[in-house]
Amino acid sequence: MARVRMVRWTWAVLAGLCALATCEVQQQCPPRGEISPCSCSVKKNGLDVLCEFTDQQRISDAMGVLKGKPFVIFYLKLRHNNLKKLPGFVFLGLDIRHLTIHNSSLSVVEEASLSSIGKVLTQLDVSQNSLTLVPSAAFKSLHHLLILNMNHNKVNSLHAKAFQGLDTLEILTLYENKIISIDADAFVGLEKKLKRLNLGGNGLTSVPQKSLALLETLKKLEMQENRLSEIREGDFEGLKNLDSLGLAHNKIRQVPPRVFSHLTLLTSLEMDGNNIDTIDSDAFAGLEENLQYLRLGDNNIHTIPTDALKRLHRLRHLDLRSNNITFIAEDAFFGYGDSITFLNLQKNDIRTLNGMIFENLNSLETLNLQNNKLMHVPEDVMEPILDTLRVVDIMDNPLLCDCELQWYKNWLSNLKDKDDEMMQKKRTVCTMQYEHREYSLQSLPLEKMECVIKSYKSAANEARWSVLKQTAIGAFVLARYIYL
Repeated sequence: MARVRMVRWTWAVLAGLCALATCEVQQQCPPRGEISPCSCSVKKNGLDVLCEFTDQQRISDAMGVLKGKPFVIFYLKLRHNNLKKLPGFVFLGLDIRHLTIHNSSLSVVEEASLSSIGKVLTQLDVSQNSLTLVPSAAFKSLHHLLILNMNHNKVNSLHAKAFQGLDTLEILTLYENKIISIDADAFVGLEKKLKRLNLGGNGLTSVPQKSLALLETLKKLEMQENRLSEIREGDFEGLKNLDSLGLAHNKIRQVPPRVFSHLTLLTSLEMDGNNIDTIDSDAFAGLEENLQYLRLGDNNIHTIPTDALKRLHRLRHLDLRSNNITFIAEDAFFGYGDSITFLNLQKNDIRTLNGMIFENLNSLETLNLQNNKLMHVPEDVMEPILDTLRVVDIMDNPLLCDCELQWYKNWLSNLKDKDDEMMQKKRTVCTMQYEHREYSLQSLPLEKMECVIKSYKSAANEARWSVLKQTAIGAFVLARYIYL
């Protein structure tokens, strides 16, 4: 009797180990006819089962065939079906790790529909359905869920404790619903693990500060494409670990002082596509140490907001495209431009470039001035940045052919890496006034224009040569002194 128990125990252990290891002998799809119209393929971590363009009864029949088998269904994809209701215990006896119910008219998720797979399910996608509320009762047993995708449904509000029980959840996406209100306790239960929250594409008119304040672990918050008309100091209080904030394509007109002061770890801020015309000089207070990516394109900004930007001494990427900027002040990048590698000023109304406006941009690699009103791009303006520039875009400007433009041809000929091919493809042209003819900047007729042809030697190269020369002279004097 003891021996029988030992044999049974051994087989049980082996079966358990085999299930954990997803043994090859067990990971075999059932015959196609048995689960039709569903299909099955074997993946590295288990089975990939797909059921499309069918109904609830046939899906239930296919699940019945798979029940009780020692399969790991790594992916179960139910797409484009007529599955208005997910019935209770439909997945009983199945081991499902990733479940997708997509574009299947789903509007009801019964409380017991997911309970049987709560200990193994790690990803749930119920996107593009007809859910009008969060099925909290069905979700509460999913204690190992990492990702929940509810994009493109019809949820209009998030009630209190809507996600309670999902204490391991790291990513929650609710993009393109109809959410207009969020209860202060909506995210109770998500405080420990949630890293990313997408509330974009909804109807929010203000930042749901009380509900968001619970999410101390949140790294990325997306609130683009809502109806936010203003943001205020304190709106983001509590989000002390936030790394990325998306506020693009709202209706924000002003960026008030200290509105982001609690986000001291923020590295990326997206505010493009609003109606911003005013940025307070203290708007970015608190972001001094970490902000690197700032997108302010497609707004109504009339000048580069130097007073607000000058505290951002770690800024690397500045996007000001599609605004109403007409000129660049000589001190526009003074005090903060040293770390900028990417500057986008395309689709503005810039007419002239004068003085040493780019002098402080010592790290600049990409400069986009496409589609402005520039007739001249003087060499002395560009000279301070030619050494570091890898991409410069001055296409779609009414450039006049003049001798000053030979810097472009010289700079391009000295570009010797992968960016060279991309730059060569850009058709940048100027117009010869008296001929009414266009010329490519790469083949300017310098002799015809009676230009004094210059040999390219950048300011930085000259400075390095000067330092080397002085060092060599010093070394010679020192050696002679020692010798004497």
